[in-house]
Amino acid sequence: MKPAPIPSNEVERQKSLEAMSVLSTPRDPELDRITRLAERLFGSDIVAISLLDNDRQFFKSRVNLSVSETSRDISFCGHAVMYDAPLVVPNALEDERFYDNPLVTGGPEIRSYLGVPISNQQGYKLGTLCVIDGNQRNFTKEEIQTLQDLARWVETVLALRYTERSQQQLLKDLDTAQRELLIDTLTGIWNRRGLEELLSREISAAQMKKTPVGIFMLDIDHFKSINDTNGHLIGDKVIQSISEIMSSSLRDQDITGRFGGEEFVCILPGLRLERMMYLGYKICETIAEQCKVPNKDGEQISVTVSVGATWVSPQTTQLYGSEQILQMADDALYKAKQAGRNTVRYLPLDAHGSLEALDEAPPESPAV
Repeated sequence: MKPAPIPSNEVERQKSLEAMSVLSTPRDPELDRITRLAERLFGSDIVAISLLDNDRQFFKSRVNLSVSETSRDISFCGHAVMYDAPLVVPNALEDERFYDNPLVTGGPEIRSYLGVPISNQQGYKLGTLCVIDGNQRNFTKEEIQTLQDLARWVETVLALRYTERSQQQLLKDLDTAQRELLIDTLTGIWNRRGLEELLSREISAAQMKKTPVGIFMLDIDHFKSINDTNGHLIGDKVIQSISEIMSSSLRDQDITGRFGGEEFVCILPGLRLERMMYLGYKICETIAEQCKVPNKDGEQISVTVSVGATWVSPQTTQLYGSEQILQMADDALYKAKQAGRNTVRYLPLDAHGSLEALDEAPPESPAV
């Protein structure tokens, strides 16, 4: 038997799978509907949606299969994810990879197998949708195409389940180790790694729902001077205060995190461009008014922020990744600093015209 090989990007693939939180969860009615339909279309003994998780093959949905998982090294699915095309095995007894496999020589006595890899929005192969028979079978081109179509349906359902989870649910689901990796210890909001993962999630959601994504990148003006004059303890209180102001000023679905040092990032899913542009100036104004941290003499420190922003239209979400979007927001932040700070500059990732004229003054509050 040839054990199932391990993909070269296994670490990244496993991390991407775990981030989706679809493992060892209750059965999904929509996925079960797909596997039942596949059973009727193919008349096969077994149908399964399998996900490769570390050293096991976990069955997210299954028909006529009593176990919820098997060892990964003996899985057919582990071989299938190594290919971009479907894995077709007409007779496992005549295939050098599987003829002495325990799943062939013992229950469920697999003879024929057809598996189509399923991928997530980041392009990682998560597992397969497969049909299995106890008899030799030559699958037709039409049958292979049908299973490929059903596999795309599986991908859509998994992506929707992933993007539907709220920020509060994500936070609740984090264990201690994950919190240390994804949460900023000073402020209790997302750190840079957490922000990057959530931005990837929101981009995937925007692509599927054809909605926009907005990004703010904020920098505390002259923060080094605040630290040098008042000490790091006061500087930390300024960072904490701004974190609280931003979190309370934005919508529940908006995502706020500390990008590093005195920089913050806000992810604004589904927000209209006009509303987002107004909100950038509003955040500047609110922080200047509400960030009231006293210095060692009890005098209030004057704190302002500069904001760089970008906005990706529904028509262009397919064109940009999270790194490009963050870089554009950072470029806009640089322009805001050049303009004298305590202001906002926009560099939209959109082909629908320049917004330079709107950089000169805050726009009026738009209608909701």
